[in-house]
Amino acid sequence: MAQHRQLSRAPLREALVDIQFEQSFPIEAIDEFLSGIEPLFPKKSDIWEAMIGLNGIEGASVQSSPVAVGRRVDSTDGLYVLQCKLNGFTLSRLTPYGKWGDLRDQAMQLWRSFSERVGALHVTRIAVRYINQIKLPLPFGDFAEYLTCPPRLPNEVPQALSEFITRVVIPDPEHNCISIVTQALEGSPMESLAGMEVSILLDIDVFQITRIDPDEREKIWVVLDELREQKNRMFFAHLTEKTVELFA
Repeated sequence: MAQHRQLSRAPLREALVDIQFEQSFPIEAIDEFLSGIEPLFPKKSDIWEAMIGLNGIEGASVQSSPVAVGRRVDSTDGLYVLQCKLNGFTLSRLTPYGKWGDLRDQAMQLWRSFSERVGALHVTRIAVRYINQIKLPLPFGDFAEYLTCPPRLPNEVPQALSEFITRVVIPDPEHNCISIVTQALEGSPMESLAGMEVSILLDIDVFQITRIDPDEREKIWVVLDELREQKNRMFFAHLTEKTVELFA
């Protein structure tokens, strides 16, 4: 486990804040909200959803017509992506990341405007998610040099691998949250050798199932700060000091 500290070159690909709520308004309310922030988020596209099921008699799949359930908008500087759905609000910060306060403050400002426009919202889930790209220099003998939970192979088989993926779900009653941590080797072996490095995806999704009424909405930001701290604990717990030194 690496020591918890501020990194000057965080290996972040994308960080996001996600707030889900009970559906209670038409999609036109989202369009009204987005029209007010169009100068900052001018590029807009639809988010579609379709239902797929099985025909019980014939066993064939049945798909309903796609329905627009939200909108996605991109900021003029290309750093933020906002997704507003009938049951969710997600703000992503792309690389270069900056700091947590930037994402938090932007999310708070947009959420307040959004909730005022669409009406009273009952929040049911809050999450932070950080998708990291850990580039490791070649050569090295074992992923354990860089990862505290590396992929393991039986001693009886060849000690080489070209790809892997692990996903663990970690409930934490003490901090009232659940963490989903995914590790994966990205790219092909030939790409790795050509670049003399390998790329590891470290995806950390920390969320809390909750019930926050409209008159308690400031609680959202307290919970998000707590989830972000849990994300930090997960990040440093899964990396060795040797890895973190690459980004210090």
